[in-house]
Amino acid sequence: MKKVTITIGREYGSGGHEVGEKLAERLGFTFLDRIILNEISKKSGISVEDLMNQDEVKSSPFREPLIPYDFESENLNEKLFDMQADFILHKTREESCVVVGRCADVILAYQDDVVNVFIYANMEDKIRRIKRMYHLGDRQKAAKMIRKTEKIRRNYYQYYTDEVWGDKRNKALMINTSQTGVDGAVELIIAYLKLKGYLEEEAEQPQEKRQV
Repeated sequence: MKKVTITIGREYGSGGHEVGEKLAERLGFTFLDRIILNEISKKSGISVEDLMNQDEVKSSPFREPLIPYDFESENLNEKLFDMQADFILHKTREESCVVVGRCADVILAYQDDVVNVFIYANMEDKIRRIKRMYHLGDRQKAAKMIRKTEKIRRNYYQYYTDEVWGDKRNKALMINTSQTGVDGAVELIIAYLKLKGYLEEEAEQPQEKRQV
């Protein structure tokens, strides 16, 4: 099996995070999502909660949590992006990874062993997923949450990359989970990895998960 990184961009409520998590577990790859913030929190002294509030949010002078006095940064959002980018670059050079969000497709644009995937879904399916996840009875509230979150992700991506969020031109696969479901999306990605020679037949079986 060749070393490879799969980046997963995703619409809110499409199941992209679950696709990434299941794919990483299936292949024994390192799953880079919340663990990135945990590592940055250890190095910076900033709480994971504060980092989560700034995660995948573009720079703003009006949303600045308490930064330790020895943390050299004029803006936490800018510093967080740089630290996440460094972490992603370092880990993906060492081992096979699945990275969800965080502009990873652009951060890793100059690496050869990268497969970029974008997960999307029909609006009604996204609404049903969000209602189920957050126990919402109001369809309009779920729809509003989706539109707001996707606007934040779109602005974040464009701000830090100067590219268009969800643009198909740098994606190997665009997968509609309304058609495939989460498990079907995982199977499609694995089939593509085989097609490109990253995986052999026996790589389908779960492997011992790497530790970060």
